[in-house]
Amino acid sequence: MIFKNNASRDEFKQLTYPHMKLVYNVALKYCGNVFDAEDIAQETYLMAYARFHQLREKSKCKPWLLTILRNNFLKSYHKKKSRQRLSDSEYIDFLKESLAEDDAESILSNASYKRVVQNAIEKLPAKYKEVLTLYYMNELLYRDIAQVLDIPIGTVMSRLTRARNGLKTIILKQIKNSKNFNMLNINFNQTAQVKAK
Repeated sequence: MIFKNNASRDEFKQLTYPHMKLVYNVALKYCGNVFDAEDIAQETYLMAYARFHQLREKSKCKPWLLTILRNNFLKSYHKKKSRQRLSDSEYIDFLKESLAEDDAESILSNASYKRVVQNAIEKLPAKYKEVLTLYYMNELLYRDIAQVLDIPIGTVMSRLTRARNGLKTIILKQIKNSKNFNMLNINFNQTAQVKAK
């Protein structure tokens, strides 16, 4: 072990604080609302500080924090399965983009495309949504995702493939049901980048 039971605050800050934004963003993806995300991120850091002596390698601090976060989320999710989802983050993202763009028509079309992709992601099973979010939104490597979720790398790859296929199927069904929707105008990279913020 690198750290003794009474690890210093400076070491903890130096290793964990650079990952605070990532931990919060992943918590926001898990929870779907700002308030629960803040609570779970804070619980994660409290638990990480209490168990800091268990961190064996400095280079694995990020996956270690994300594992703690995931376990905290699963524990709280099972306690309250009927949680409310607030759409304040979607509204804030829409406002930020509307200030940045000039054309009102392009603002509305971009927002609707993002909503379609976001709704499709929400319809995926949790195990696929989780891998998809960690890979695309948080840009983690397969091995880091495997470590965070405590699953083999092969399982990460197969879940990611299934998540992509599921996403494609859901979006194609939405296209079939909507006559005004033009799939060719969706920029998936831009959608993923905006969701990651």
